[in-house]
Amino acid sequence: MSDFVKYRFPGKEIESKFGTFSEVSKSDIKEGFIVTNIDFSKCFLFAENESQSLEKINFSSEEPYCMSAREYYLQAHELLNGLNLYQMDKAVFSRIKKHSFKADFSKRLFKDLEENYPQAFIYLVSSEKFGTWIGATPEILIEAHKNFMYTTALAGTKKIEEKDLDWGEKEIFEQEIVTDYILDICQKLNLKSIETQGPYDYEAGPVTHIRTDISAELNKNSPWNVAQSLHPSPAIGGFPKEKAISLIHTVEPHNRGIYTGLIGFVNDNSAKLYVNLRCAQIFENSIYLYLGGGYTKQSIPDLEWLETENKSKTLLNFVKKIMNP
Repeated sequence: MSDFVKYRFPGKEIESKFGTFSEVSKSDIKEGFIVTNIDFSKCFLFAENESQSLEKINFSSEEPYCMSAREYYLQAHELLNGLNLYQMDKAVFSRIKKHSFKADFSKRLFKDLEENYPQAFIYLVSSEKFGTWIGATPEILIEAHKNFMYTTALAGTKKIEEKDLDWGEKEIFEQEIVTDYILDICQKLNLKSIETQGPYDYEAGPVTHIRTDISAELNKNSPWNVAQSLHPSPAIGGFPKEKAISLIHTVEPHNRGIYTGLIGFVNDNSAKLYVNLRCAQIFENSIYLYLGGGYTKQSIPDLEWLETENKSKTLLNFVKKIMNP
């Protein structure tokens, strides 16, 4: 096997490890570096092999499906109909955008992201199981150590150039759904000393979000059990959770792969797991960016399309610089 992981947590040094990803069930995850999809139906656990030292880029056998703008609008209206029909508050609708790229430049792209996004989790992972992915995600699902845990509610998006403009009702409502959901999960798990800080504006590269920080005592819960309860949150799935995931599978014509899954480390008493956003899948001569936007009943597909375009700039600005120096 020729799998590897290369990553940098905010404020930490770059780590590179070689080994093998194995597909496991979520109940088998006890300790290690993990990658999952949105609903845990695909979970991959990394086992390090110190004798390996080659960063070979692995490619998936099938390239992702990219919707045209017209198809996006048609599917978006179908999703909006579903929100009304099933009386749902929110569902996240995603699409995939293709751009020319040379896989040989993957390390350079990682370096550019690492240097420019100090507050994000930057990674480059490659496996024969799921191909090669790169990302700069700002959203931590859970950071836990011993009996203490921390998470964030991150939702609502506007361009960085519009950061001084007031938030609209749609974005405020979207973020409140995520915050209330996390607090409800914390209470159901009987976590103690639950505290919140925010909401406040949080800049993530070319866009700004609304963010609320939430901390609590685990109270005998394991970090991995808490993570499974929190994920997928309304920020990347929707609310109610089960209805939203079902609607997403019905409306989206593509497979999300590990986009909106979890990525990071976990063990019995600690965890540092991020939601896999602002990410892309790398092929030999192209890169596919995975982009999503939160839909409520007030959403306008034209504006949601523009939001995904703005989110694409997190990676795409650097891809363009590499390909067109």
